[in-house]
Amino acid sequence: MKFSKIKSYAKINLSLNVAKRLPSKFHKIESLVSFINLHDLINLRPIQLNNHKVYFKGKFAKGINRENTITKLLKILDNKKLLNNQKFEIKITKNIPHKSGMGGGSMNAASLINYFIQKKIIKLNKNELKNLANLVGSDVILGVNMKNTVLSSNGKLTKFKKKLGYYVLVVKPSFGCSTNLIYSKVKYFSKQNIICLNNHYLTPKILLIQKMI
Repeated sequence: MKFSKIKSYAKINLSLNVAKRLPSKFHKIESLVSFINLHDLINLRPIQLNNHKVYFKGKFAKGINRENTITKLLKILDNKKLLNNQKFEIKITKNIPHKSGMGGGSMNAASLINYFIQKKIIKLNKNELKNLANLVGSDVILGVNMKNTVLSSNGKLTKFKKKLGYYVLVVKPSFGCSTNLIYSKVKYFSKQNIICLNNHYLTPKILLIQKMI
């Protein structure tokens, strides 16, 4: 059987407020999340085997653990019997840099969830979808139904259909940054002030103000 091809786009935070550290050591944040043309390429097809086959290749495949967001997603789907015992061969070409803050692994998982839903391989209501995404990773839900998204400090997601039309320059140094480590170093917190939910919020001027607050 031929492989299906999926483009899994990188996410960026156009603005980000870290509002509070929670007892769980996670953080309450506010953000405007958008997506850029940089993408990983996922090839997948059903196979007649007892186990899934997951491979990574490409410039940024080095350093990806054997246990990753894709294997975690597949394990959860299998445990919940949502794939009806169907197994898949999945090959991912990594063009999104590892540990770059662009959610490469999380967006890979979100792209697979979107594919499985679109192809009616799995059926989930809104709450089940959110719970599944959160089991895989905290930011996976941002790539489900991929649109410009405002993340409020209470966890609410607001999607925008409007295209921003900005040019983005991505500069990747020779080292990566651990998201957990970066958040653990945060000592000062922003006021919860993001969310002026209208199209004016998406203008360059307002985005610059949010960056400076």
